[in-house]
Amino acid sequence: MRALALVLCLFATTAHAQTTKLVIGINSLTAIYWPTYVARAKGMFAANGIEPDVVLDGSPVAGLQQLLAGSLDIAHPTLSVAVNGAAKGARFVIIGCIVPSLPYSMVSAPGVTSLKDVHTVSLGYKTDVLTSLWQGWVRAQGVDPATIDVVYDAQASHRYAALASHVAQAALLNAPFDLRAKADGGMMLVDLGPPSDGYGMSAVSVRPEWLITHQAQAQAYVRAQQQAVAWLYDPANKDDAVRILSADTKQDLALSEATWEDYVGARKPFSRDLSVPKDALAKSLAAAISAGDVVAGSTLPQDLVQTP
Repeated sequence: MRALALVLCLFATTAHAQTTKLVIGINSLTAIYWPTYVARAKGMFAANGIEPDVVLDGSPVAGLQQLLAGSLDIAHPTLSVAVNGAAKGARFVIIGCIVPSLPYSMVSAPGVTSLKDVHTVSLGYKTDVLTSLWQGWVRAQGVDPATIDVVYDAQASHRYAALASHVAQAALLNAPFDLRAKADGGMMLVDLGPPSDGYGMSAVSVRPEWLITHQAQAQAYVRAQQQAVAWLYDPANKDDAVRILSADTKQDLALSEATWEDYVGARKPFSRDLSVPKDALAKSLAAAISAGDVVAGSTLPQDLVQTP
């Protein structure tokens, strides 16, 4: 019996030693990070030797800054933010992309049925791909974007609050907040997901020196996310997936089920293999130069994207 106890003790010690705690930054409590919620709740992280410490870092820019400062092991900036940072000399590498599009829409406040009723909008950033796409759509409607006031906030929950409190007549939202706004009586003015295909967000980013010493953990993290995406896309897991999303985003089950229908049933925004979209870096760099975020002639490190 004592021998058996010793063996069990040694096994437990070894298992514990093979588990690595990773501090993982996410930008918001939205459906974008559904695979992360699933990997934690369904044990994909644990099965791959990862003890996840998932923290809310505030925004893609803040998350990248925290990564560079060493307070995060893994961050998930948008590819636009990642490219802007890399073009300006920030040293990090991208080891995968969980969402190879930007599944956002501009949703109106109740009673606002057309662009002519929009006087103020809430957007994420003054210059980024989504802002440019919105401005392009506005121009296509024959309206000068400069005639519409803008309130900027990196958090989707805050943009939804601006809409709900009538500070803005339209807001840039993603699930579940876009669905919540429509349930409140708003309407989708324009879906920015299709024209944003190939730009990408939730880019898995790490410091180069961390990757050198944590190659196995980086591989395990990507593998766990791939497993979570595969699990999420299985219709048999719908009810469980809805409960997980509801718990992590603190939204009711009905809204989380609507999000499942929107994301898993229709949009399918999550990449099964986490590959970085073809030409995504070049497209994002061109957009950054066009917006004035990056000076013309800027280039990106050749090793910015690495397979762990």
